[in-house]
Amino acid sequence: MEFYKGIVSPVLDHLDSETMHVAAKNTLHLAELNPVTLKLLEQFAYGRKRFYDPRLHVTLGGRNGDNSFHLDLDNPVMVGAGWDKTGSAVKGLWQLGFSAEEVGTVPEYPQPGNDKPRQFYHPDGTALNRLGFNSLGMEAVYLNINHYLDFTVPFGISIGKNKWVESKDAPAAHAVVAERFRTVAYWYAINVSSPNTPGLRALQDKGPLTDIVQAVKEHRNNQPIYVKIAPDLTYGAIDDVISVAMDNKLAGIIAANTTVNTELKTRYGWGNEAGGLSGNDPDFRNMSTKIIAHIYRQAGKDLDIIGIGGVNSAETALEKIKAGAKAVQVVTAIREVGPTLPGRINRGLISIMDRDDVWHIKNYVGINAHLIPH
Repeated sequence: MEFYKGIVSPVLDHLDSETMHVAAKNTLHLAELNPVTLKLLEQFAYGRKRFYDPRLHVTLGGRNGDNSFHLDLDNPVMVGAGWDKTGSAVKGLWQLGFSAEEVGTVPEYPQPGNDKPRQFYHPDGTALNRLGFNSLGMEAVYLNINHYLDFTVPFGISIGKNKWVESKDAPAAHAVVAERFRTVAYWYAINVSSPNTPGLRALQDKGPLTDIVQAVKEHRNNQPIYVKIAPDLTYGAIDDVISVAMDNKLAGIIAANTTVNTELKTRYGWGNEAGGLSGNDPDFRNMSTKIIAHIYRQAGKDLDIIGIGGVNSAETALEKIKAGAKAVQVVTAIREVGPTLPGRINRGLISIMDRDDVWHIKNYVGINAHLIPH
């Protein structure tokens, strides 16, 4: 990390954030094309080897009265949606130590997203993006994903709608993407929480969300379904999402997406910029942790929670797990910490477990939920 922080990261700070991101993803994709170069990626992992310990094994799904599906992960650290929108770095990310990745967000049709520049990075480890579901569309992503069918690494599909799709047509727009990936996806995430598509966050309301969830359920192939929510929701609105998830026997909730909080954005010079903030800001991290704890208190073990928001170390990952998350996702921290990130988190978790004399990561889930206030 010292080499990355001291030499690589300062160089990247002078590059356009989105350009750098695409270059990193393409590098991983190129490394995947040959078994030798794929194996060599482990030299960039922490300890120069993909880390595995059975005490970190996580099983998601099979909750809330529906035991027809589950998702097995060899560790709790996943790549969140937004890092690999094209589904072309699944093997590379796994080789570095991640247990799974969420591809997308994927709408039905290709769309360029918002005007550039639309992604910004601050040296403190925070980022702002207003990408706007830039995507190749589901057909191109499906073709990319098919290259991984002989490589049993779990990947999910974050489902979204094209920006021109009216709200009344959102259930059908989500359903068609679910149908396209029903034979290959390990799980679905319904993304109605991005701040970068006008009107999208209104689909988190109980009525519209129920319609979308039921449409996706009809087109799945027993995949777990998650709903990804915004950190800016009121607790009453979060309770409505919990109700939808429980009533429709979903696997769980991903908490939480980027924030549009102007005060936080202003800290980094982005107060007048459109888009959502993510990454290494303590208040942003705390926002999602509080939401995770609230969901856990309300739903108990009936819903699985995947925590996202400021996770960049073993300690911040464990904070989410102790609040109630069974697994965590990272996006911005990959830029902040570099390719050693998953190994650092997983090895760090084992060190903490040894210190605490805890035999399995699941023993931490939710133990601090009652201590975390709204």
